Amino acid sequence: MYSYEKTYNKSAEELFGELHRKLKEKEMVILSYVDVKEIFSKMKEDIEPYYILDVCYPPAAVELIHENVDIGAFIPCKLILIQKGNTTKVLMPKPSVLSREYLDSDGKTVEKYENIIIGILEEL
Repeated sequence: MYSYEKTYNKSAEELFGELHRKLKEKEMVILSYVDVKEIFSKMKEDIEPYYILDVCYPPAAVELIHENVDIGAFIPCKLILIQKGNTTKVLMPKPSVLSREYLDSDGKTVEKYENIIIGILEEL
């Protein structure tokens, strides 16, 4: 499986706020986010809320980069929040799979940190 997916009975904005708080509790950082709906609105296009987040756990980045400097191609973890009606899907491409396929890695170190994010998503 190349990605983790889960659907919530919440708006993207509500989920974004809860996710931000939970990540902060675990000392993770949202390095950046893109509000796709806002960008589209400037082009007079209308879509439901859609966010792309880059999430980092700094100690993980240190360990992973020391293990293989090319891991930067797959970290920070990307989380996509896609609202459809009253539900929001979270999609996270799995960096562990990508590191196994492209970096000749066993992916275990990446998977350890990836599972922390999945655990947070399961708590929401």
